[in-house]
Amino acid sequence: MTPVQASTIPLFMQNKDVVVEAVTGSGKTLAFVIPILEKLIRREIKLRKNDVGALIISPTRELATQIHSIFSLFLSSQPSALGYTSPSPSTSSSQELPEDDHTNWEYPPPLLLVSSEASPAQDVKKFLATGADIIVGTPGRVEEFLLGKSRDVVNVKELEVLVLDEADRLLDLGFQQTLTRILSHLPKQRRTGLFSATMTDADAISELVRVGLRNPARIVVKVQTKKVKGKGRDDAPERELIEERRIPANLQNYYVKCRASEKLLQLARIVKHEVKHQQSSRFIVYFATCACVDYFYRCHALFPPWAPSSSYSHTNPFSILDSRSYSVCSMHTPRDRCGCSWPGLA
Repeated sequence: MTPVQASTIPLFMQNKDVVVEAVTGSGKTLAFVIPILEKLIRREIKLRKNDVGALIISPTRELATQIHSIFSLFLSSQPSALGYTSPSPSTSSSQELPEDDHTNWEYPPPLLLVSSEASPAQDVKKFLATGADIIVGTPGRVEEFLLGKSRDVVNVKELEVLVLDEADRLLDLGFQQTLTRILSHLPKQRRTGLFSATMTDADAISELVRVGLRNPARIVVKVQTKKVKGKGRDDAPERELIEERRIPANLQNYYVKCRASEKLLQLARIVKHEVKHQQSSRFIVYFATCACVDYFYRCHALFPPWAPSSSYSHTNPFSILDSRSYSVCSMHTPRDRCGCSWPGLA
């Protein structure tokens, strides 16, 4: 169990609201997935078909898809009411359930609300058909689902937990008013968790906390950097805490100021320098828009003989990112950074 999980899970289980700030990769997702599942599974009275038990809001559909897959993995592993278990090599084919058949699950599968999956009407239809207890989605689709035409169909009175994941990104992308409307529609008697890697806009975050949380416990996980100050008694080295950071200690940031017409050339020079002097072989390049990704990807002929790949979503297959001998340069939009994980990329 990571430090953020050890600090957050007990508080959530004790019906405390939490504001969690921890670096990327510290295990924040499981810090709210586990308490949510515990609360819903241990309910004495099961939720009805149109009841929502937990709501998770994330800034991008890529991150929402990742969170949804984690919930699906846990729920599909639970024993069903009819004695079924998740398929395993030792399970006979007659006992296995089809992948799209959730009727025998003890706990219904979560519902994903993102713009690329289905229309709002289809979302409601699927919600009523599966009886999903856990809703994961982006702010716009969640607002449409809760406050749109299905307002009288979807019941949130039994809501146990609300999670705002990557809260700083939710605010950066202009969803503050949308979140306020959603919060005003939800019951006051609930547990709320606000999770983020950074808290850049302190005022906006404070306003969100004031509106949506009640006396929250604040959890901040920092990276401590130490160095040897000198030798003490018995020639033992003395260590002194010199810095507390909220970003990974080995992360280094540099920038180059250049004309717009020189960007591609400077990028090629940086990659070439890293390959030659640092023996680097994996690169991720972020661009502001999908159009930029398209344009620079098509300019790959200007690059040295590397193998650039492009993507608008982390769900695309990245078969090119393997242990080949030449360098790989992968191009993405900033929103793809959430939930991306590739072997060999630091």
